[in-house]
Amino acid sequence: MFEEILQTNTNFIIILRKLSSERGITVQQALILMHVTSGGISMSNLAMELGLDPSTITRNIEKLECKQLIFRQRCTIDSRRVNIYKSKNGQRIGNSIEQDANKILVRLSNRPNTLKNLLQKFNWNLTKRNAKND
Repeated sequence: MFEEILQTNTNFIIILRKLSSERGITVQQALILMHVTSGGISMSNLAMELGLDPSTITRNIEKLECKQLIFRQRCTIDSRRVNIYKSKNGQRIGNSIEQDANKILVRLSNRPNTLKNLLQKFNWNLTKRNAKND
Protein backbone atom coordinates (compact mmCIF):
# COMPACT_ATOMS: atom_id res chain seq x y z
CA MET A 1 0.00 0.00 0.00
CA PHE A 2 2.88 2.36 0.78
CA GLU A 3 4.28 1.96 -2.74
CA GLU A 4 0.90 2.76 -4.30
CA ILE A 5 0.48 5.90 -2.22
CA LEU A 6 4.04 7.00 -2.97
CA GLN A 7 3.57 6.43 -6.71
CA THR A 8 0.20 8.24 -6.65
CA ASN A 9 1.82 11.19 -4.89
CA THR A 10 4.67 11.25 -7.42
CA ASN A 11 2.27 11.16 -10.37
CA PHE A 12 0.15 13.92 -8.86
CA ILE A 13 3.23 16.10 -8.31
CA ILE A 14 4.13 15.60 -11.99
CA ILE A 15 0.65 16.84 -12.99
CA LEU A 16 0.87 19.75 -10.55
CA ARG A 17 4.38 20.67 -11.78
CA LYS A 18 3.10 20.93 -15.37
CA LEU A 19 0.06 23.01 -14.39
CA SER A 20 2.20 25.27 -12.18
CA SER A 21 4.93 25.82 -14.75
CA GLU A 22 2.31 26.83 -17.33
CA ARG A 23 1.46 29.66 -14.95
CA GLY A 24 5.05 30.63 -14.14
CA ILE A 25 5.23 29.25 -10.59
CA THR A 26 6.76 26.22 -8.87
CA VAL A 27 4.91 23.27 -7.35
CA GLN A 28 5.63 24.55 -3.83
CA GLN A 29 4.32 28.00 -4.75
CA ALA A 30 1.16 26.41 -6.20
CA LEU A 31 0.63 24.41 -3.01
CA ILE A 32 1.02 27.59 -0.98
CA LEU A 33 -1.54 29.40 -3.14
CA MET A 34 -4.01 26.55 -2.75
CA HIS A 35 -3.58 26.43 1.05
CA VAL A 36 -4.10 30.15 1.61
CA THR A 37 -7.80 30.59 2.31
CA SER A 38 -9.83 33.76 1.83
CA GLY A 39 -9.48 34.40 5.58
CA GLY A 40 -5.70 34.26 5.35
CA ILE A 41 -3.27 32.04 7.21
CA SER A 42 -0.23 32.60 9.38
CA MET A 43 3.14 31.56 8.01
CA SER A 44 3.67 29.10 10.87
CA ASN A 45 0.29 27.42 10.26
CA LEU A 46 1.02 27.29 6.54
CA ALA A 47 4.39 25.62 7.19
CA MET A 48 2.72 23.11 9.51
CA GLU A 49 -0.11 22.31 7.04
CA LEU A 50 2.30 21.79 4.16
CA GLY A 51 4.94 19.99 6.22
CA LEU A 52 7.62 22.43 5.05
CA ASP A 53 10.32 24.27 6.95
CA PRO A 54 9.45 27.88 7.83
CA SER A 55 12.51 29.04 5.83
CA THR A 56 11.14 27.30 2.71
CA ILE A 57 7.77 28.98 3.24
CA THR A 58 9.41 32.39 3.72
CA ARG A 59 11.47 32.07 0.53
CA ASN A 60 8.43 31.05 -1.52
CA ILE A 61 6.22 33.73 0.05
CA GLU A 62 8.77 36.37 -0.98
CA LYS A 63 8.75 35.07 -4.57
CA LEU A 64 4.94 35.01 -4.66
CA GLU A 65 4.87 38.57 -3.29
CA CYS A 66 7.21 39.70 -6.09
CA LYS A 67 4.78 38.16 -8.58
CA GLN A 68 1.95 39.97 -6.75
CA LEU A 69 0.09 36.71 -6.12
CA ILE A 70 -0.03 37.09 -2.35
CA PHE A 71 0.43 39.79 0.25
CA ARG A 72 1.18 39.92 3.96
CA GLN A 73 -0.93 41.79 6.48
CA ARG A 74 -0.36 42.21 10.20
CA CYS A 75 -3.12 40.68 12.33
CA THR A 76 -5.36 43.32 13.91
CA ILE A 77 -5.87 41.23 17.07
CA ASP A 78 -2.23 40.22 17.60
CA SER A 79 0.20 42.64 15.97
CA ARG A 80 3.06 40.12 16.30
CA ARG A 81 1.28 37.80 13.88
CA VAL A 82 1.46 38.29 10.12
CA ASN A 83 -1.11 36.59 7.91
CA ILE A 84 -0.79 35.70 4.25
CA TYR A 85 -3.59 36.47 1.78
CA LYS A 86 -4.04 35.81 -1.93
CA SER A 87 -4.32 38.73 -4.30
CA LYS A 88 -7.05 38.61 -6.95
CA ASN A 89 -4.50 37.29 -9.44
CA GLY A 90 -3.30 34.75 -6.86
CA GLN A 91 -6.89 33.57 -6.39
CA ARG A 92 -7.33 33.27 -10.14
CA ILE A 93 -4.14 31.25 -10.62
CA GLY A 94 -4.74 29.02 -7.58
CA ASN A 95 -8.32 28.32 -8.67
CA SER A 96 -7.32 27.59 -12.26
CA ILE A 97 -4.64 25.09 -11.17
CA GLU A 98 -7.12 23.36 -8.87
CA GLN A 99 -9.83 23.25 -11.56
CA ASP A 100 -7.46 21.89 -14.21
CA ALA A 101 -6.10 19.26 -11.79
CA ASN A 102 -9.65 18.21 -10.89
CA LYS A 103 -10.57 17.85 -14.57
CA ILE A 104 -7.59 15.55 -15.12
CA LEU A 105 -8.31 13.48 -12.00
CA VAL A 106 -12.03 13.09 -12.75
CA ARG A 107 -11.20 11.77 -16.23
CA LEU A 108 -8.90 9.15 -14.69
CA SER A 109 -11.57 7.56 -12.48
CA ASN A 110 -14.80 5.88 -13.51
CA ARG A 111 -16.20 6.66 -10.04
CA PRO A 112 -14.74 10.02 -8.98
CA ASN A 113 -17.18 10.59 -6.09
CA THR A 114 -16.39 7.19 -4.55
CA LEU A 115 -12.67 7.86 -4.88
CA LYS A 116 -13.08 11.33 -3.35
CA ASN A 117 -14.98 9.90 -0.36
CA LEU A 118 -12.33 7.22 0.22
CA LEU A 119 -9.54 9.80 0.03
CA GLN A 120 -11.36 12.10 2.47
CA LYS A 121 -11.75 9.27 5.00
CA PHE A 122 -8.14 8.18 4.53
CA ASN A 123 -6.84 11.74 4.95
CA TRP A 124 -9.03 12.29 8.01
CA ASN A 125 -7.56 9.16 9.63
CA LEU A 126 -4.01 10.29 8.75
CA THR A 127 -4.70 13.74 10.20
CA LYS A 128 -5.99 12.23 13.46
CA ARG A 129 -2.99 9.91 13.68
CA ASN A 130 -0.54 12.76 13.04
CA ALA A 131 -2.25 14.95 15.66
CA LYS A 132 -1.85 12.19 18.26
CA ASN A 133 1.85 11.83 17.50
CA ASP A 134 2.70 15.54 17.78
